[in-house]
Amino acid sequence: MRTQMTNDYVLKHFDEFKCIFVHIPKTAGFSINSSLFGSLGGGHMTIGHYQLVFSQSEFNSYFKFTFVRNPWDRLVSAYHFLKAGGFNEADKKWAEDNLAEYKDFDSFVNGWLSPEHIQSPNSILHFLPQFKFVCLRDNIPMVDFIGYFENLEEDVSYIRKRIGARKQNLLFINKTRARRDDYRSYYTEDTKRIVADVYSTDIRIFGYDFENKSLQHQLIRRCI
Repeated sequence: MRTQMTNDYVLKHFDEFKCIFVHIPKTAGFSINSSLFGSLGGGHMTIGHYQLVFSQSEFNSYFKFTFVRNPWDRLVSAYHFLKAGGFNEADKKWAEDNLAEYKDFDSFVNGWLSPEHIQSPNSILHFLPQFKFVCLRDNIPMVDFIGYFENLEEDVSYIRKRIGARKQNLLFINKTRARRDDYRSYYTEDTKRIVADVYSTDIRIFGYDFENKSLQHQLIRRCI
């Protein structure tokens, strides 16, 4: 599988820097991969996939990291990204088949968002819970470092130093357009609760709440 990657999706940089980056959709992964490695890495492979791709000694010794994002914010970003056509024809087709009937974000959350839909084999990775990408069992993240979208530049800087990648500006690639900056403005009390229920495991594992207040305390503690 490591020899079957395309020119854009390559794992040779992971071997070069002795690291594995688990790219969760809509967490600035394209920008992170481009900035650190100059490629798209392994795409949206899960930690379980990487455990199969690399030898046991490589997997155990490589520095494994990921980035996560507030689930309420990530959902807004994924919705608008797919509504605008997504990254490729498969994204566009999925959006046409599944999102076209919803006139706005509110109707989408009320009408589509559920545990059954986001984990269906017919769904799309952009809505899959983030813990599914980095946990193998008992919902314990199998990475050495969890970066936060809300602390992006500082966390990327730490990783750059940790793996020895050359310094390069973090370019924001694949950024979702046609959305308001403040994700909170999209929500009602009902839709806030729906997201809290559907992504409860992400919220618990990664320390989020709707306002990011608990996350701010977590980041402060991490820097002490």
